Amino acid sequence: ADNLTIADTGHCGITIRSGDDDVGTIFFSDATSGTDEYVGYVQYDHSGNFMKWQTNGAERMRIDSSGNVGIGTTSPTSFSSEADNLVISGSGHTGITIDATSSTNSAIYFADGTSGNEQYRGYIYYEHSNDLFRIATAATERMVIDSSGNVGIGATPLSVQSGYVNLQL
Repeated sequence: ADNLTIADTGHCGITIRSGDDDVGTIFFSDATSGTDEYVGYVQYDHSGNFMKWQTNGAERMRIDSSGNVGIGTTSPTSFSSEADNLVISGSGHTGITIDATSSTNSAIYFADGTSGNEQYRGYIYYEHSNDLFRIATAATERMVIDSSGNVGIGATPLSVQSGYVNLQL
């Protein structure tokens, strides 16, 4: 990929300057005519102050002027204002996969700071090595589901069998 090289011994970069109501774009093409000339691109829209990514002729991701990210949607702010920082939208089944090895863990943390237990005030945590699912609030584990489906709430194991709840005290 040496068709265009920009080099310096210090900081280096490229500027794409367009009008304040226009766009700046880097296109990815596999043809010399038609829509295949711009089948993929990265574009900054100055009138709306957002950046978008297109693959296979369709917009796939957008970062709006507030920093909200939409994957599969052009307007992440059209969803709940309490959860529009990252919106993943699809026309069929839609989801998020967190992939880890069988000897590691996967987690989603809910933080209200950057030190101590402020980093994990709430969490959803999966231990792959023993297939254990943990949920916490106030930086304290509140619920565990083990690989057999047994549920522990607080310090009390709970199991459901044949429609009855058995509480072991």
